[in-house]
Amino acid sequence: MDHSQLYLQLTISGVLIAATTFVHGVFVAAAAAIFRTVNRRVWGAFRFVRDSAVLVILVLWLMAAHLIEIAMWAWTYLHYDLFDSFETALYFSAASYTTLGFGDVLAPDEWRLLAGATAANGFLLFGLSAAFLFDAAGQLHLGGKQDR
Repeated sequence: MDHSQLYLQLTISGVLIAATTFVHGVFVAAAAAIFRTVNRRVWGAFRFVRDSAVLVILVLWLMAAHLIEIAMWAWTYLHYDLFDSFETALYFSAASYTTLGFGDVLAPDEWRLLAGATAANGFLLFGLSAAFLFDAAGQLHLGGKQDR
């Protein structure tokens, strides 16, 4: 690999990591704002239903963010002609982003650094999602702690 190809991949990776992190930040900030409005003191059976629904909605919302971010990587792969179809690019992007890396679809050798960047990006953003959900679950006091 020549240096120009290396610099191109590093630039693409940096731009995509920044863009996907921004998208994720918007989704997390929006979820936090909505969460603050529904996180009121409620007890009894309704609280269990409300807390369960809030967690389901938060998970689906964050998964939507991840899907958009995976699609951003897939579009980039397609833009640079790494794959023949969006479906293949999306599959490879998802396998890389989730760090599964099945190995049945591979990026061309001269572009393989992007797969590692995709995996690192997904790993960090899934970690951000997990931290947000952990904090949200703690604020819901799922263990039954009552606010006084």
